[in-house]
Amino acid sequence: MKVSIIGAGTVGKSIADAIKDDFEISLSSSSFEKLKAWNNNRFKIFNNNVDNSNYGDIIILTVKPDIIDKVLDEIKSNLKNKIVISFIAGIKIDYIKKYLDSSIIVRAMPNIPMLIKKSVTAYCYENIDNDSIITVKKILSDMGTHVEINESYMDAVTGLSGSGPAFIAIMIDSMINAGIYAGIHRDKARKLVMDTFYSTLQLLNEKNISPSDLRDEVMTPGGTTVSGIYELEKGNIRTAITNAVMASYKKAKEISEYYTDKKL
Repeated sequence: MKVSIIGAGTVGKSIADAIKDDFEISLSSSSFEKLKAWNNNRFKIFNNNVDNSNYGDIIILTVKPDIIDKVLDEIKSNLKNKIVISFIAGIKIDYIKKYLDSSIIVRAMPNIPMLIKKSVTAYCYENIDNDSIITVKKILSDMGTHVEINESYMDAVTGLSGSGPAFIAIMIDSMINAGIYAGIHRDKARKLVMDTFYSTLQLLNEKNISPSDLRDEVMTPGGTTVSGIYELEKGNIRTAITNAVMASYKKAKEISEYYTDKKL
């Protein structure tokens, strides 16, 4: 099957690389010369969205929310009865249906580990047949893992797993810097921290234990770990992380509400 990706930024390019072994790929972008240079003759590319949308059996939207109206208006006549997967933050299925009432619409939210085919992608849909959902799941599986979720939670997903890698990166960076402050060489501090994060996640998954149980396993009365945890709690780390997720969620919700109320 042919997949046309409209919007060739980080998300669009990553999806193309992830699914290229199972689908015929085409891309279009407002920055055609940059797309051409990046592409290096690997995929079929178009200098306009209309021709690109006409080419594909499945359409993937990865444009910015502020140009979604322009894009949908110019391609809508080419999308009848096609599968349309939107990776655009804050844009609800009902809004896209105002333009594409005869298309099969799926809304999805990936995250940045899609760059190495390790995205966890939340998705939702309405009125989709079994063959189409199998195809959608194949695309999402090529990108990593996927979780079906009610659309009412998609803005919260944006704050949690969509923005989450950036929050985790800050935690990792902070621990690396702490190691350097304690006298450990940067390269060694980086390896110690990166491998600690990775192996801790593996342990939680493989042993199916809760984070609090793991914390208790490491923490001993009057020991080094509890001294560090005391400082984390004193610094309100839980509140800071929760506030970060909620702020991202609220921003996504603002975008969603703007387009919900917007008249075409």
